[in-house]
Amino acid sequence: MKKLPVIIDCDPGHDDAIALIAALASEKLEVLGVTAAAGNQTVDKTEKNARKVLEICARTDIPVAKGRGKPLWNPLSVAPEIHGDSGMDGPVLPEPSMPVCREPAAALMARLVEESPEPVALIVTGPCTNTAVFLLSYPHLWKKIAKISVMGGGAFEGNRTALAEFNIWTDPEAARIVLESGIPVEIYGLDVTHKALIYREEFALFREREGMVFQFLADLLDFFGGTYLEARKFPGAPMHDSCAVIGLTNPELFTYVETDMSVETESPRSRGALTMDLRPAAGKKPSVCGKIALDVDREKFLQVLLGACETITRQRREKGYAS
Repeated sequence: MKKLPVIIDCDPGHDDAIALIAALASEKLEVLGVTAAAGNQTVDKTEKNARKVLEICARTDIPVAKGRGKPLWNPLSVAPEIHGDSGMDGPVLPEPSMPVCREPAAALMARLVEESPEPVALIVTGPCTNTAVFLLSYPHLWKKIAKISVMGGGAFEGNRTALAEFNIWTDPEAARIVLESGIPVEIYGLDVTHKALIYREEFALFREREGMVFQFLADLLDFFGGTYLEARKFPGAPMHDSCAVIGLTNPELFTYVETDMSVETESPRSRGALTMDLRPAAGKKPSVCGKIALDVDREKFLQVLLGACETITRQRREKGYAS
């Protein structure tokens, strides 16, 4: 099976970490590189967290590059109330030993895309800042981007404001650049990520399994699920960012609507809101730029994540690491 080459642009983040595990475990994806954005925490913290996850997964061969320290125009606003001071509180991990890439995020993305013999998919699980900078800086490479899978937005709800989801709200201008690029886009917003929930009683499915990866993911769920219970009364941990990965590997688990989409950047009341046309005929309009996921098979989604942890555990063992 030919693998789809991907670059993951993320801001780890508990759910970003789980998304990285899902991507690294998949037989359908080849992760070329990881770029870190400022979002859930500052970029110094998110790039360090990305390297920690790659080390846990025994994938220090994958380069990690640091992106911009702030959105294109906005001041940075992070989310310690959800992700803690480190951006990935809960697990106790050593400082990463693998180096950060000397290239900035956009330059690494450009090099990896240019070197790839196949079109590359971009998976964006944080603010779209790095991806927008790449698109603006290297327009000749757009033709080599197969698609862009984005966790962000929502058709019917927001979480940072009544209308805006955190990733899009953090850098709406960047998200608008991505959506209006003409490159096919898949959106995994709150409508579906709040349904991709691991319930608190299901955390034990990971905790009871042997191996560092299972225990790491259980620690992530304990902290992340706790903050969502306290802040938003959720009965578990929503797997926001994993949707943007598993949507590429297991699209049959999702229900999609094709539509044209953009982001509101002008109105103070709705800044950062994802706008779209969900009327029945909208999917036939020439302006359609992609599709948005609105539902997911939660039970099968959970099994994919359990299988991903099992795969990484086996790969660690095969490489001579303690499982």
